[in-house]
Amino acid sequence: MIKLRALSISLLAFFIFTGCSTEKEEPTKTVVIQGELINFDNATKTLSARGSLASLTGIQNVELSVDANNRFSTSFVLEEEGYFSVGRNQLYLSPGDSLVVSLDYMDPNKATFEGKGAEVNRYLMDVPFPKSGSYLSGGREVKSPDVQDIVKLADTENAVRLSKLENVKNASAKFIEFEKLRLDLDYINTLESFPIYASFKDYFEFSDENWIKAMTPAKEILNEKTANLDQNKYMEHPNFRDMLGVFGNEKFRNSGFFTDFSLTPEMKEFQKTESFLYSLKNAGLVDSIVVQSKTVMAELKNPDYQNAIEYTLSSYNSLDPGHAAYDFVMNTESGEKHPLSEYKGKVIYVDFWATWCGPCIAEEPAYEQLKEDYKGKDIEFLSVSIDTNVKAWENYIQKKGWTEKTYLISQAELADYKINGIPRYLLIDENFNIVTAFAPRPSEEKVRTMIDELL
Repeated sequence: MIKLRALSISLLAFFIFTGCSTEKEEPTKTVVIQGELINFDNATKTLSARGSLASLTGIQNVELSVDANNRFSTSFVLEEEGYFSVGRNQLYLSPGDSLVVSLDYMDPNKATFEGKGAEVNRYLMDVPFPKSGSYLSGGREVKSPDVQDIVKLADTENAVRLSKLENVKNASAKFIEFEKLRLDLDYINTLESFPIYASFKDYFEFSDENWIKAMTPAKEILNEKTANLDQNKYMEHPNFRDMLGVFGNEKFRNSGFFTDFSLTPEMKEFQKTESFLYSLKNAGLVDSIVVQSKTVMAELKNPDYQNAIEYTLSSYNSLDPGHAAYDFVMNTESGEKHPLSEYKGKVIYVDFWATWCGPCIAEEPAYEQLKEDYKGKDIEFLSVSIDTNVKAWENYIQKKGWTEKTYLISQAELADYKINGIPRYLLIDENFNIVTAFAPRPSEEKVRTMIDELL
């Protein structure tokens, strides 16, 4: 077992959240948000802090409790302004904000904001989505193999957004600075994403070499845009952190791209910490992860990153083999509710998946074969989807003809099992104790060995 050392003051106090505190809070630091959530259905209803430290641990996140009309109200003390998100909606909150909102999971452009802090959040409603190639709109704007056409597109879109930004009222200097940073990042991301989307349209095959060839006419522009971005303060912008891997790509840098940008020691330590935590969240607290954690911790200089790792490691102790399994309630297509504990007395193998998850779908044949091979034995196979789009899930299982032991649950209800990504598999023994919260996939021979040992 790994024991939790006290978190550093800066990590714990960066955001301080309170629900029903009896202590008198400073009015200028209390943020109040109330309103409604639309089309969230089975989606996680969480106000997620997007700062650098917050993104590593999630301990500053706030769960939003909704009533029968999907309305909520929450308040917390916020020490510093910064970025947040609720589903696909991006927010920027400052100490003292008081907002009445309507947030639509399916379409952030339909959101409404009223009250103190409304202006900046209205501006954020239609910022481009980085994972869609920013101004490329998922590739729809790629209409030729010439990157110069994309440069023109980025110039035009940036000018439009800059004009909008300059007209935002009641915006802090930090917000303006960070949104101008977003303009540079979206410009860079638009160009940098061009080769992959161009390959989807068969203009050329995607490879690092073809990326370099396609982007060479825009090399000078990219270097100009990144020249002054290597500042630690920009780490508080989530889009900036997402671009660090591109800026640090050695193959691109060796070809003359991003050469005026240097990853600072803090940026490198963040990347190292984030990479390790990603491995932990996908593998669990296995021996190799424990060994790796000691190496990483010894290499890190920043105590906040060390504490983030230690905090996360300790939180996984509750998933150790032999620990009592956590119960949760699953829903059938017809609305029936079934607790996991209903299957106590048998070995339980749970498949967490979603219709949009390619690797999950790829495991389907192996999962179905596994069920067939153990048919009639003391083991239950449960298919549990975390789809946010309930209709998509219903259509999928109807098409497949699945009627038995196929369930739906909100990812938020699985917090005890730390389902941070899928596919994930859970193996529980007949006494309702955890065998492994990171069970092998159905396609792996090891899963059969583990099941056989329990039967």
